[in-house]
Amino acid sequence: MLLGAAFGIAADLRGTVVNGTTGKPAPGDEVVLLRLSQDGMSEVARTQADNRGQFRFPLTDAQATYVVRAIHQGITYHNVAKPGIKNLMLEVYDVANQLADATAIMDVERFEATNDTLEVKQLITVRNNSQPPRTLMNDRTFEVQLPRDAQVQAGLIQVENGPPLKQKPTAGGQEGQYYYVFPIRPGDTRFGVIYRLPYNGEALVRPVIRNPREKFVVMVPQTMQFRPQVGGTFQAMPGTTPDNVQGTAPMTPGQSLAFQIAGVGTLKELEGQREAAQSIRSDPSTRPGGGIGPPIDAPDPLQKYRVPILSVLAVLVVAGGAYARKTSVPRAVHDGTGHYVSRARVFRQSHPGKTRPGKTSRRRRQNVRA
Repeated sequence: MLLGAAFGIAADLRGTVVNGTTGKPAPGDEVVLLRLSQDGMSEVARTQADNRGQFRFPLTDAQATYVVRAIHQGITYHNVAKPGIKNLMLEVYDVANQLADATAIMDVERFEATNDTLEVKQLITVRNNSQPPRTLMNDRTFEVQLPRDAQVQAGLIQVENGPPLKQKPTAGGQEGQYYYVFPIRPGDTRFGVIYRLPYNGEALVRPVIRNPREKFVVMVPQTMQFRPQVGGTFQAMPGTTPDNVQGTAPMTPGQSLAFQIAGVGTLKELEGQREAAQSIRSDPSTRPGGGIGPPIDAPDPLQKYRVPILSVLAVLVVAGGAYARKTSVPRAVHDGTGHYVSRARVFRQSHPGKTRPGKTSRRRRQNVRA
């Protein structure tokens, strides 16, 4: 009786590794069987795909959930085998060290502030639309430019809608330059970073559009002010979250996205997620594997323009979380290259060889001297 039951739960898991770049099988690729549990993943077996790209694993527990990993040209690809699945396909791609069709399509920046600290949670979506599809991999697959005095708190990477992987960007050779070493597979890959800056109650931010048709989203607490320098660039996205959410249409490099933020406050969107993240830390079994919730689809204020405002950074906001106290005199602005500088420097960049004309108020003189 027991022997029959044991045989009843035994099964084979079969599959095929297909090269999505060539459309042909991928013989010789290494294939690894991993078993999922509340404690993570553990390796069960490994093999190589045969000359038809096929593989087989005997399963001792057909009721368990498994992950099958294929390794092609040093890059890993995964597929999940839930209970009852007996056959699956893994698609792998050839590697390229340069791809013109891997571009940033969305930059979401969340701002929170106290009277002396500005915290920015930035999430950039990169889409790999290469044809034929290939995976981008090199020494610096994605670079970000942060302000010179940014203090990086945490980072993450998310492939499609999978669980986020905690990975801080590496500091580059220049001030404020950071990069990630991570394969950008066909589809969407998101790069997140949380950093803090000195703050005196007000800042002028000049985002730089990296690629044509990139969209930009800003999220600030309702207790903070948001003022774009060019009217019509941003439009409100009501109903996305309880906070002030502003989004753009697809932009062109060189267009001005400058905006000013002022005040202090925390994002309502993240307050509940902080509590949930703290609860998950204390009881990991409530969320096996560290998964995340699905993206939030924003309403459609710009002629059926839908922006995925992802809550993936919630797994890191426990370390953030500024709390409002009081505002004070503004002192620094963002010059568009990832640096915060004095207003006088920004003026000189815009009007080389000129000085600020006319009389200035006491407040303006404070800004210039900062």
